[in-house]
Formats: sequence, structure tokens, C-alpha cells
Amino acid sequence: MMKRAILNLALVTVFATASLAAQTLTVWDFKYSEVNATGAQAPMKANDAAFEKANPGVKVVHVAQPTVDTQYYPIIQSAAAVNDGPDVAMFHPGARVEGFADIIVDLDPYIKDVKGQFTAASIEMCSVGGKVKVLPITMQGFGIYYNKALFKKAGLDPEKAPKSSADFLAACEKLKAAGIVPITTGQTYTIDFFLRCQAANAYGPNVAGLFNGTQKFDNPVFKESAAFMKTLVDKGYIEKDGFSRPYFMDSIDKFGTPSGGAIFIGLLSDVGNWKAFSDALGVNNVGYFPAVNFPDAKYKDQQVMQGAGIGYGVMKWSKNQKLAAAYVKFVSTGEGAKTYSSATGSLSPNTQAAGGATTYPVLKVIQNYLKSGQKDYIPLGYNGYEDEANRLCDRAFVTGEISIDKFIDEYQKLITK
Repeated sequence: MMKRAILNLALVTVFATASLAAQTLTVWDFKYSEVNATGAQAPMKANDAAFEKANPGVKVVHVAQPTVDTQYYPIIQSAAAVNDGPDVAMFHPGARVEGFADIIVDLDPYIKDVKGQFTAASIEMCSVGGKVKVLPITMQGFGIYYNKALFKKAGLDPEKAPKSSADFLAACEKLKAAGIVPITTGQTYTIDFFLRCQAANAYGPNVAGLFNGTQKFDNPVFKESAAFMKTLVDKGYIEKDGFSRPYFMDSIDKFGTPSGGAIFIGLLSDVGNWKAFSDALGVNNVGYFPAVNFPDAKYKDQQVMQGAGIGYGVMKWSKNQKLAAAYVKFVSTGEGAKTYSSATGSLSPNTQAAGGATTYPVLKVIQNYLKSGQKDYIPLGYNGYEDEANRLCDRAFVTGEISIDKFIDEYQKLITK
């Protein structure tokens, strides 16, 4: 009897240990390495701890992955090849999610009670074939930030955003003459983000037509935008040395210093956003506008935006899919969403979890432009479209290998690939 009792106790211990091990959730994340003041790691750690507290016996193992798309997504592909990897992984909604849809769990059975909290645009971006694959923690967009202190130093009116093409060129010239870097640059992302801003102005509510054939990149305003970017490069207003500097996070951090440059084409959420720049440069020193306006443009001051910026999905190989789905829901709704949004300055697509301090003047400016939001065209493309688009931008604007006319032609071929 004693031997049987000991054996039973040993089996209970083994099963208990196995049960605890089965409650370990592994999360892969390309944001977790951000340890700066407004970085993602601190609120993610807080949310992990809160989830563990709400689920005794669960341990969240959060693993930082490369921040660069071309490094991160091949890691996901490698995991898929062996059908083994994290329980939860971060994705960019849109084409990236669509490209990996076959290895991501359909979340609909797990989110019936919270699905209605998210904007329709965010759910659309996070779904494939009508099935929700990812729950977003941010919405995204791009725009043009400027350092008011450096504008004032150059003799410019810091309260007047240089939104017209003429004003923008004049501002760049005055900044350059004053010995101030006009536009801080980071690899080809600076050009890519600029063109995405300009597409909102060129096409307005018709951006999606680029993919169904009703709109073309030879639109005069978009073509003028590309030529305008080439002018900025040729005149030395674009910091050419920056094309060899990582946008994430080196160029972002540079603009966030008092002498780091006057203008920066950046993001609305995640990193390099309104809060990070305001905290670094002073809340009254950061200006913003969504795009450069051309005289003949039908649309002006249009804000390019994505319904969702980043989000989490549950992997099909996970042995803890129900628990993993509970984690995804926890961090994208309620206090989890508020914790992340407030700490990072991101804009949440969860309508019940708005975060961010409204005392930041630039946030009020951005929120006003969001009323004229238009879709970003890049996420509408196939998985890998952005990488190829950036390589094409390199050839046209950095190396000068092809003309603007050739760029427009090749850009059109790329989007219809």
C-alpha cells in the first residue's frame, strides 16, 4: 500500500508538472526589444504579468524577434516549415496576414463578445476569407512631423505647417541655408512613407481602385508627388547619408534629438510617433501635417491610415489554442489595450480602449486630420509587395538608376503582379 501511495504521489507530481508546462505560452514579437521610454516592452511586460495573475499557473514567455520585416517573416516561414514555433505571434495586418493565413487560427469562436469593439476597418484588415485571423493593438498611419524649434531658428513661422508644395520647398531651402538638415532620412522607408501619404491626396477615397484596375499610378498628382520627391533628393533637402541608416530605430531616434533635423516622415503609432517626439523635443515643439498639397489636386489634407497597424494571431500548431486566444483578447481589449496605448502613444482601433494623453497638442492636430482618413494602398497588395516597392524606390530615388517615368511604369507593373 505504501509503495502504491508513493507511486500515485509521483504520478500526481508528474502530471502536475506536465500540466504547468502545458500552460506555458510563447509569444514571438518584433516590438518586444523596444526598451526606450515609450517603447513596447514595458507595457507588454505589464500585460503579461496581469494575464498571469488572472490565470494562475500560466507563464508567458515573450521572445523579442527582429524588427525588420525581411528578417522577421522568414523566421515565421521557418517555423511553419517544421510546424512548430510560438503559440502567439505578431503580424502586420493586411497582406502579411493573408500570406500566413493557413497557419493562423480563426479567432471568431473566441472573440464573439469583443469583436464589436473594434472598428470595421480594423476587422477587415485582420480578416481573410471573412475569418478574423489577428486582433489588432494599434491602428497605423503616416504623416509629416516637424521640429518647431528648428523652424523658428531658421526664421520660419513654427505655427504654420508648410503644407503646400511651394511652402514646403521654401521651408527646406531656408532650413538648409541655416545649416539645419531639412529632412531626416532612414533608408528607403522615408520615400515609401512619403508616397503613401501622397497617394491619399492623389486618390482620396478611390485608393482601393489601384488594385481593381480603376485607378493607375500615372495619376497626375501621384506622378507629381514622385517627381517632387526626386526634387527633394536632387536639391539636397533629403539627408542622403540617411539612406544607409536604419529607419528603425536610428533615424527615429535622431529626429528625436534637438539638432536631429527639421522634418521627419513618420508613423502615427507603434514607434516614432507623436508622443515619442513630443516627450523628446517638448510637447509644444512638434508640428504635424498629413501630406504635401499640390495646386491642381482634387483632394487636399488627406490622412493616409490603416485600420490596423500590428496585432497578434494564434498559431495552428499551438497545443494551447484556447489559452493563446484568451491572451490575444486580453492584450487587445480592456485594460490591456489601454495599458499599451497609453504607454506607447499608439492609436487603438478598439473603440472602448482609447489611450494617449489628450494634453499633447500634436495629438489634437492628428485627430482632426483622421476625420479625412483614406486607406493605405500597400497593405492591399500581396505578401512581399512592400519589400519590392522599397527596392524599386531605391532604384529611382537613391541610385538614380531609373527615371520617374520608368519608376511609375514599374510601380504599376508591381501592383498588378
